[in-house]
Amino acid sequence: MYALMIFICYLGQDCEEVLIGAYRSEAQCLSAMNEQRLRYGGCYPIEQFIDGFWLPASEYADF
Repeated sequence: MYALMIFICYLGQDCEEVLIGAYRSEAQCLSAMNEQRLRYGGCYPIEQFIDGFWLPASEYADF
């Protein structure tokens, strides 16, 4: 399963992750991401998010 996550970064502060949805396959997740026109986000294995092996959003941000 894959989680569709978006990243919200505040001016002068940290970033946080927001779970948008969960999907059975990466292809479904990527399709939903394109359909919703999400720019700062991605599809990641949900097991990593649940188990706590999650990296902060600031490590994924491209700005």
